[in-house]
Amino acid sequence: MVIDCHVHAFPSALGKSPRTWASVRGEFSWADLVEPAGQRSLQGWADADELIAAMDAAGVDQAILQGWYWERAATCHWHNELMAEWVGRFPKRLKFFAAVAPGEGPAATLEVLEAAEALGACGVGELLGQVQGFTFEGEAWRHLAEWVQARDWPICLHVTEAAGHTYPGRVETPLMDYVELLRTYPALKVILAHWGGGLPFFFLNPKLRPLLKNVYFDCAASPLLYKDGVFPSVVEMVGVEHLLFGSDFPLRLYAKHTAAAGLKRFVDEVRDMAKLTEAQRAALLGGNARRLLSPE
Repeated sequence: MVIDCHVHAFPSALGKSPRTWASVRGEFSWADLVEPAGQRSLQGWADADELIAAMDAAGVDQAILQGWYWERAATCHWHNELMAEWVGRFPKRLKFFAAVAPGEGPAATLEVLEAAEALGACGVGELLGQVQGFTFEGEAWRHLAEWVQARDWPICLHVTEAAGHTYPGRVETPLMDYVELLRTYPALKVILAHWGGGLPFFFLNPKLRPLLKNVYFDCAASPLLYKDGVFPSVVEMVGVEHLLFGSDFPLRLYAKHTAAAGLKRFVDEVRDMAKLTEAQRAALLGGNARRLLSPE
């Protein structure tokens, strides 16, 4: 079974004028990413049926819809309701993580979380404090982390590669902030997106190895950010049991491919990756996600 743990629900209608849509809602950071000024965007768009069709073509059995690091709680409510609608249509194929805006404060954060739980969310993310206006030391984050931990939910955090590509909307994420987070909340199940921005290298230090217990790294957007050698390298650094397959669909992972074609190519490349054993590929593509998320 193949499980894609990092998919976004950005409907096709948003692609008609994303900057206008975002400006009305005060979501300027998202607009900079999906409609960069003067540049061609790699962002693709897909409604629920188009997502399922892309999954079928790529041989993806289930997908986890990730929220986004929205700046407004109202946008989070909208997105969570949309994702719940998609899950309701395809309950065997989709699950969703709640979009939350901790920068709006503890009360608004808990309100969004409780509403998302009622809608059927099974995790939180994707979050990015530098855009959303919160820190891992703040009160809103503390309430969020404690709430999530009490429900044994995973939480997915965006991490920018420390040394890599420049792209519109890029935001630096100091890696030591995540190390301190793991020290403070060792029982919190944390998914660090985009290979953790290079954070696996830190765990070559034996003193930091104990912090790995509840940490997972996904490979979302990997073809745009890293060479194929990153897969065996990260396996060697942290162990395959800490890896999750994620695509970042409907992002176009290969400039000359549609989002759907790119998803299929990425899945096929991982399936055929000679530098991974069959057992490692099985764990990465779905086994670890089943253990973490227990999809039906």
